[in-house]
Amino acid sequence: MLNRSINTNILKTYPKFIALSVLILSLLAPIPSHGAKGYRYWGYFQATAGASSWSAAMTGPSVEVKDGDVEGWTFVFSSNDIPAVTPMMDPDFATLCGETPETSGKIRVGLVVDFGAGNIAPDGEIPNEFFSDCVVVDKGSVGLDVLEAALDVRAGDSGLICGIAGYPASECGAEIDEPAPDQAVAIEATLEQENNSSQSAPILLGVLALFLLSGFFLNRRRSR
Repeated sequence: MLNRSINTNILKTYPKFIALSVLILSLLAPIPSHGAKGYRYWGYFQATAGASSWSAAMTGPSVEVKDGDVEGWTFVFSSNDIPAVTPMMDPDFATLCGETPETSGKIRVGLVVDFGAGNIAPDGEIPNEFFSDCVVVDKGSVGLDVLEAALDVRAGDSGLICGIAGYPASECGAEIDEPAPDQAVAIEATLEQENNSSQSAPILLGVLALFLLSGFFLNRRRSR
């Protein structure tokens, strides 16, 4: 009679422990991320003479530039949740144009062009090498004049800069899914997740075993 009482209590208690086990193990499962839509395009940044950081341009490259300014372009992805990133190089006019002498009727403007990360490149295309230079243009020139003096530029009918130095080859401000991380980052994250899971599994198994044993002895004491 005693054994039957113990077995009956254990059977009544097991569903609670099974439910708890499922809950704990579910915490180990990775939460899938759902990529949002966004755009890849040429982001335009400016730094006035003496500035040490970039400012996102509020207009197209139609504003007059001055001697000592630095113009920045970077191929970026951005969405409602992900802002556009600035060029990888700070706007350092001294580094870019320090060895370029002043010329009457001309201005010196630093130019930085960052072709972006490989994980946002259009299919079949590889980003160009990072470009920087000191560009000398006529006084009264605008940002587009500076860019066109150094590199080939492809613009859309709306005036949007679609391609610089042939990159990208044809698209213009394409809407795409949020890009996956670079492969090296993805591999590192996967290994870290596997390590964390392997370290957590013995602990969780021990906790589950402890719960089961506790329930067994508790039911046994009550049956007495």
